[in-house]
Amino acid sequence: MNNLRDIFGSQDEKSNIWGSSYLKLDSGKELHNVGTQYPDPDSEDESEAEIIEDEEWEKKHLRYGWGKFTPDCLQVFNSIRWYVFFTCVFSLFQGYLVNGVINAIISTLEKRFELPSSKSGLIVSSNDFIAFFLVLFISFYGGERHKPRLIGIGIITLGIGSFIFSLPHFLAGSYSVSGDLGDFENACYVNATSNTCSAGQTESSVQKYLYVFMLANALHGAGSTPMFTLGTTYIDNNTKAKNTSFYLGLIYAAASLGVAAGYMLGAQTLSIYTDFDKVDPEDLNLSPIDPRWVGAWWINFLIVGCVMMLITVPVLGFPKRLPGSKKLLEEREEEAYVSANTESDDPTQKPGWREFPRMLIALLMNPTFLFLALATCTEGMIVSGIAAFGAKFFQEKFNLPAAFAGLLMGIVTVPGAGGGMLLGGLLVKKLKLRVRGIIRMDLIVAIIALIFGCMFFIQCPKVQMAGVTSHYISKGDFGDMDSNLTGSCNALCHCSSKSYEPVCGMDGLIYFSPCHAGCSEDYKWMEGPMGKFKAYSNCSCVQNSFAYQFMMANMSKVMDTTTTATTVMSSTASSNQTNATAMPNAFQGICPSDCKLIWVVVPLLFIGMLMTFSTVSPTQTATLRCVAAKQKTLAIGVQWLVLRLLGTTPGPLILGSIIDSACRVWQEVCSETGSCWVYEKTDMGVKMFIWWCLTKSLSVLFYFCAQYFYKPAEKIVSDDDEDMPSIKPYDFVDAKESVI
Repeated sequence: MNNLRDIFGSQDEKSNIWGSSYLKLDSGKELHNVGTQYPDPDSEDESEAEIIEDEEWEKKHLRYGWGKFTPDCLQVFNSIRWYVFFTCVFSLFQGYLVNGVINAIISTLEKRFELPSSKSGLIVSSNDFIAFFLVLFISFYGGERHKPRLIGIGIITLGIGSFIFSLPHFLAGSYSVSGDLGDFENACYVNATSNTCSAGQTESSVQKYLYVFMLANALHGAGSTPMFTLGTTYIDNNTKAKNTSFYLGLIYAAASLGVAAGYMLGAQTLSIYTDFDKVDPEDLNLSPIDPRWVGAWWINFLIVGCVMMLITVPVLGFPKRLPGSKKLLEEREEEAYVSANTESDDPTQKPGWREFPRMLIALLMNPTFLFLALATCTEGMIVSGIAAFGAKFFQEKFNLPAAFAGLLMGIVTVPGAGGGMLLGGLLVKKLKLRVRGIIRMDLIVAIIALIFGCMFFIQCPKVQMAGVTSHYISKGDFGDMDSNLTGSCNALCHCSSKSYEPVCGMDGLIYFSPCHAGCSEDYKWMEGPMGKFKAYSNCSCVQNSFAYQFMMANMSKVMDTTTTATTVMSSTASSNQTNATAMPNAFQGICPSDCKLIWVVVPLLFIGMLMTFSTVSPTQTATLRCVAAKQKTLAIGVQWLVLRLLGTTPGPLILGSIIDSACRVWQEVCSETGSCWVYEKTDMGVKMFIWWCLTKSLSVLFYFCAQYFYKPAEKIVSDDDEDMPSIKPYDFVDAKESVI
């Protein structure tokens, strides 16, 4: 009898299997075939949620399309593979814009809109800030609603935010190049007066656009939240267990690819002048290597805004759930953490708002879920910190131009982050790992990644800067070594540290600006591969006695990645060796270096990122498996909430503070501190190593605790033989593919 019941189902199940309604009278009699009743797939009636669709009903009601427009030719898209494809497209452009382009253009926004780093940081944090408040509401409210519709609304919101982000370019007017004084800009003038701020001076009129940027990026965060919470659950509910981690890996890999593209293509658009639609940059004597240059930061936002509006259309066409999802949903209950099974037996029962506190407490009392969420936070702290300051790390530690540093960051991000996510998903699928196996894998990977923190100790030999790391050398007079940019050779120039315009002297020292080098005039404009640059003469702080020896020793050391000015320096020397008094003795840009250690750090950082990102999709899969089906959406929401609160939001702030603590020379704007101009590289490396090791050690601890406290449901797995998969009657055919 039990076998027959398994085959044909119980009395209540027959009404669902054969699509008929059975009415039970108080006397216990039944009236059969009162008429076939099909539920509305969008209805929120709890009684209708209990009806299990048969294949005929699914084909008729769970169709791809918009409203009543559901032609048969569109049903080819009614599969999880096409949903994953469109999600990957969204993730690609979302990562490109939010985590790539915005990080690449922050310094440009600071320059264009006169923002200190403390205020520009608000632009980045506004994304996580708004998501922090929305994630629980969206996760709980959307748990049993029409997820694709809510996701589509989110995509539209992100597109609107992109358009708003570009508005300041059109509203603020043309960019005014500050200090445009012709060929003698920022040179030394004896007995000149320094620039001071008036007593009643207020913030610049363009600084008000900070709030426009914050609003726009907040909309980016609000628009992204449904996709990465509801979308994750939608995939898990509509595919086999063994495929979830792989699909999530594809989505996160697409997001990582977008981040890399954002770094690299964002740097390319910055080589276009911001007001190319209004003025010709050549008329302003500006080139990309000029410190005053502002690139076309706004182009990417218009492009992505249009793409998001296009992606919305196919996403809104998916039904509330895909055919066959009910059976898959029941199978998911098997791996839920044992305490989670105390919930309702019906995984599709829609929770009310009164149940929210109880469900939240149940999640927080699940130790496996809690420690996995904390591990996600520490890993997210590393990812967000490196994403925000990885390019700056390359630039400062190895004296690289910003464009090349961004390019390297993109090179590391593509194979590291994208490959790591794919690797993690594939390992879970190929090894057929269950929850405990996934957590063990995450633990081992985190231990390996911890070792690679040693890369922060590697650095090139210091290129000395006069007044910061080296004495001024002029007529035997040595300046103060305690980061004093003023020496006797430039004391009468009254130089300002507001604008950092480094020049390389013939003595091999870097000077903060032509004024600090004591240059009384510009020699001439010179042409290079990246445009015009200045060559200075009559620089009183530059000692010329070692000029030719310095240049000849460095002629073979000049790299393509160094600034154009230093590249042409050596060629200038060969044509002017007979007339030392006529040649310039300082050139725009930093001095060249032949350091190759960057190519040691790049693969180390790649492996570190590969290990870090390879835990992302497996950890998400373990999170979905250790909670009850009705808790999945809320669990993802809570995980994202904790991730943003304790991970991605403080991550850049903590690492930024660590980097700032290694600063030697600060920008001075109206008696206030601006951004940092010069860092102590050794101090920066030591502090970043400590940060990496402490954060990774916490990840190791949290993964260990998650594994230690995990207890699978006793009805499925015994303590003595956890790795044996359970086989239910309806999946006996797929026993070979059971998730171990």
